[in-house]
Amino acid sequence: MRINTDTQYLGLFGNPVAHSLSPLLHNYILQEMGYNYIYLPFAIPRERLKDAVNAIRGLNFRGVNVTIPHKEAVIPYLDDISPAAAACGAVNVISNENGRLRGYNTDGAGFIASLQEAEVPLQGRALFIGAGGAARSLAVSLAAEGISQLDFIDINLPRAEALADSLALSHISAAAYLMSTEKFTELASLCNIIINCTPVGMYPAIDESPVAALDMLQPGAVVCDIIYNPLHTRFLAMGQARGLKTINGLSMFVHQAALSLEIWLGIKPLLQPMKEVLRRELA
Repeated sequence: MRINTDTQYLGLFGNPVAHSLSPLLHNYILQEMGYNYIYLPFAIPRERLKDAVNAIRGLNFRGVNVTIPHKEAVIPYLDDISPAAAACGAVNVISNENGRLRGYNTDGAGFIASLQEAEVPLQGRALFIGAGGAARSLAVSLAAEGISQLDFIDINLPRAEALADSLALSHISAAAYLMSTEKFTELASLCNIIINCTPVGMYPAIDESPVAALDMLQPGAVVCDIIYNPLHTRFLAMGQARGLKTINGLSMFVHQAALSLEIWLGIKPLLQPMKEVLRRELA
């Protein structure tokens, strides 16, 4: 990669960001496609988030991705947000459009694309472990695609209840529960798709899992983890031990990255080379 006075900037805002492979992936694709851009990670403390967003304009960044814990907190500092971002109340892409900052959310679209890629039927009942911003984004998209029941289980019951209440539409049902082994066992046995939307099991804490067992799942259930580092979390390993279809966060992450580049630069990169560079790094 050659950096010069014409190089333009993209980035990642979050805290922490040291584990993220977004810089590796984006810089690889930008270089392969011949774009004179560089993608940089920034660990932004919550109290400096407003300053960081203003710096997008001041430093003329073309755009940034936003990750934990700023996806919801960043919204007041933007000029506008897309309908998808408004629906889920979270932003993971900011585009600098001639000094006007517009927020987007590609979490849901990336997740749906990963399910379709794995030929998972978008029907029945889904259980979310965790009820934060990622769960909201995925749930909104699943509801739009035809899932009829959304259940949220979290150690923070008010947060789960607020999410369920916001999604209670005429064509779906949504319910919230306090996380416990007994309640998870009861709910998981009824669901077609179980999704870990927490960071539990993410590198470096790779021996952790949000639940102790998946023995209660139906034979046709699908186990999903939005974590991509590591590729094979302990949570997914339990599903694989049962002979169930499992989906890690790699495909979702790649689809999100591709959608980000489409928003910023109007390009559609090939997905397979993106997956291969990540697999090599995570092997």
